[in-house]
Amino acid sequence: MAFLLLGAAPVEVPEGRFQTWSSYKKAPLDFSSGGVSVRVEALPCPSQPVGDSTCAYEGYNNQAAVIVTAPGVPNFSVSTDRQSAYARVAVVRFQRSDPRPGLIVESQYGGSGGDMTAQILVPGEQGYRAIEFDRRDGAHLQGALADTPTDLSGDGVLDLKLEDGAFDSRFGCNACTPRPPKLFAVKDGKLVDESRDPALRHVFAADMRRLAPLCMSKDPERNGACAAYVADAARAGHFKAAWAAMLKHYERNRDLWQHCDVPVSAWPNGRCPREHLRRFPDALRAFLKATGYLPA
Repeated sequence: MAFLLLGAAPVEVPEGRFQTWSSYKKAPLDFSSGGVSVRVEALPCPSQPVGDSTCAYEGYNNQAAVIVTAPGVPNFSVSTDRQSAYARVAVVRFQRSDPRPGLIVESQYGGSGGDMTAQILVPGEQGYRAIEFDRRDGAHLQGALADTPTDLSGDGVLDLKLEDGAFDSRFGCNACTPRPPKLFAVKDGKLVDESRDPALRHVFAADMRRLAPLCMSKDPERNGACAAYVADAARAGHFKAAWAAMLKHYERNRDLWQHCDVPVSAWPNGRCPREHLRRFPDALRAFLKATGYLPA
């Protein structure tokens, strides 16, 4: 009967595989991986909840504490994003030289165009420290990390693949504007944008193959796909050919989603004067320069 008093041992899961805690289940999540134990449990609700929250309506918090226990170092705890109703947690080996595995705590909010937030728990000799991973270079990050992140460049360092939120509704509606990949790695305790690494060009080339049929279709909302396709090409080393293909296939004579050279306050009848509309190729080139896909 002793095992009943001690409680069940945490589930052992393979290193690098995300586990999901959902607030609606109203139960903690316990697991172990790579010698590290993790517990995710809802934070206590305040005595007088305010605003539109699960504490106010259900008496249960959708924000959780993630408590990490590893041999030889103090326990470490972080709180999940308060706007999300779930959290994904993985114990991962960022690079071979790390003294022990680190962790990724990820969640999203905002629906189909929502943003990804994450905390990277970096291992050190004395314990863990957290790096916020919600915005990079002023741009939102979107998408979700793979269930089992891998080394995509072959350098022995884990690559974290997300989506560039700067493209959200930029050249078309949210749902019809794909996002190019954004790639990051944790090296020597720092979060590094690796999107320009030549060893990762194959990731962008694969995304080009996904987007080419969309850009070169007759879809009336294809310019968003064309924008992401050309951005991928700039990273993959195929910009000139992709730009020429885009010029042949992009949607013309459509002022919705086109960019305007004058501020909204100067629009008569709520519409940009036609003479001030920027052609899609001109607006796209300026955007790619502003976001670092092309040299300024």
